[in-house]
Amino acid sequence: MPKTPGRTIGTALQRDAGGERIQVCTGTYRGDLPSSGLPFNLMFVRHDRPFPFHAHEYAELVVVLGGASTHRTDVEDFPIAAGDVFVITPPRRHGFPDPKGLELCNVQFDPARMFAGHNELRTLMGFHALFDLEPRWRQSPRFRARLRLDGRRLRHVRRQLEALDAEQRGRAEGREAAIRARFLLLVTELCRFYAEARAGTPTPVTRLADAVAYARRNLAKPLRLSTLARVSRLSASQFHRVLRKAYGTSPVRWLTGLRIEQARERLRLSGDGIATIARETGFRSASFFSTQFKRFTGVSPREYRRTVAGGGA
Repeated sequence: MPKTPGRTIGTALQRDAGGERIQVCTGTYRGDLPSSGLPFNLMFVRHDRPFPFHAHEYAELVVVLGGASTHRTDVEDFPIAAGDVFVITPPRRHGFPDPKGLELCNVQFDPARMFAGHNELRTLMGFHALFDLEPRWRQSPRFRARLRLDGRRLRHVRRQLEALDAEQRGRAEGREAAIRARFLLLVTELCRFYAEARAGTPTPVTRLADAVAYARRNLAKPLRLSTLARVSRLSASQFHRVLRKAYGTSPVRWLTGLRIEQARERLRLSGDGIATIARETGFRSASFFSTQFKRFTGVSPREYRRTVAGGGA
């Protein structure tokens, strides 16, 4: 068995070009994501025995390719089978207590780095439902909104995953750029599949995801909570209750947090001035932006750019 840094939390049978081998899981970046330059790893695995309840430092996109099991998380247990797609984000714990021929593709990644600079993803309802709300949401079976791919789409996604795996194992020029591009294409397609699958059958998750996507598309504009409630097809009181359940905060503070998050990314990745970033993330003045930014992060925008973001662009 290969030595792996950190404490072992479980093992699985990994399939690669050489056949099958035992793969150790530690739940850490250092132990499970082998490349220091790219926060990404993909594995085709089979579980023949229960996999312990555990958490990881990274996020994990899971595509069920075959077999079945109960998927146990901090918030609920639910059955999974071929075609199911779900995401686990830290610090959420999960495990598979009763696998029956369970075959998975695990895509392990750092969302902050793999999604950085791709704000267009955050305008998709399916992105917020699949990568943000579902991982944190406790749902009754009646309102479950998870993504299950039909046979045709599962075969298509499997081909995408196999191409990603081949790129990861290869050493071709531009390998990291190709992995990022293929990963983003996969994410975009899964978000589209999610939206198509849930069209006409809204759930609390998809209603809130619609409002989050709308807010992301319109952060530069004044946004009224009544407008977001209308987009989500909820009353103002229902919207307030659902959003607080998902994010643990008030709608006003949540919306300010979205604006601060986008501003932080702009400060890291662009050379735009503070006043421009303030205006384009929806703050009424640069001084009000600076006050709110420091309240949320503990530093001013200029200090953040200089120290945390390493000087911006």
